[in-house]
Amino acid sequence: MTARRTAAVVVRWRGGDEVDRCLRSLLERGGRDLERVVLVDSGSADGGAERLAAAFPAVEVVALEENRSFGHAANQGAARTDSPFLLLLNPDAAITAGAIDALTDELARRPDAAGVVPLLIGADGAPQHRWQLRRLPGLGRLAAGRGGAPMFPGRAPAEPAPVEQPAAAAWLVRRPVWDALGGLDEGFAPAWWEDVDFCARLRELAAQGRAPAAGFRVVPRARVVHCGGSSLAHLTDADFLRAYHRNLLRYAERHHPGSLGLVRAGLQLGLALRAVTRPSRRSAYRAAMRVIRER
Repeated sequence: MTARRTAAVVVRWRGGDEVDRCLRSLLERGGRDLERVVLVDSGSADGGAERLAAAFPAVEVVALEENRSFGHAANQGAARTDSPFLLLLNPDAAITAGAIDALTDELARRPDAAGVVPLLIGADGAPQHRWQLRRLPGLGRLAAGRGGAPMFPGRAPAEPAPVEQPAAAAWLVRRPVWDALGGLDEGFAPAWWEDVDFCARLRELAAQGRAPAAGFRVVPRARVVHCGGSSLAHLTDADFLRAYHRNLLRYAERHHPGSLGLVRAGLQLGLALRAVTRPSRRSAYRAAMRVIRER
């Protein structure tokens, strides 16, 4: 079982009791392979890091001075560990019994996979697969300001299956893959699109024969309860839309450089239409439009 040793990294930026549930689930239901839990507080400056360090002495708490980005905090946490498998888990997610063992079993069984993910479910047990398990976005969806299309638009898969771009709310990644890609791109600040970029870079690396060809796989019998939205609660509408569109353009610049003008024009048109049809959010849409013009 040595090769299945797993370290979990949880990134926190403010938030409430959800991180307590997350850490408690890891400590109580981590299974046979989880050997270490690292919590990275990304410059919350709310006393939470100190409180959590006292409440969870088995967890290594790393307090960063500023919130540079989710990617930066995740990379800092990963650098504290050397386990062959790295579990990246959002603070608003809680694992269920047997979930990590099911993930490590599948990753050990499939050496052609770069990583595996559980099936995310809501607090009511409803699967979140349409949002969680996506294809990488093409130009049309980027120009419309949207992520990739759902890989499973109907029912959630019942058996393990490949997935191009799983949301980073819960990832189990091989350490050599993480290191080969240099972790998450820290320039996607404060968050959003860094997981899409990681998966796009993974596909490129696999095409060169430098990463496992199968990419990510979803393991439906591994379940993680995901509430969602813990970071959004601390951002204004305008702040979120500015960050989201700035990072979408960063992704497009890297992966579709020849079509950046098309993406930019589509985003501007879509935001202008929304500003007309949704007057309550007009100022936030205009803030995002300024980001697109200035980038």
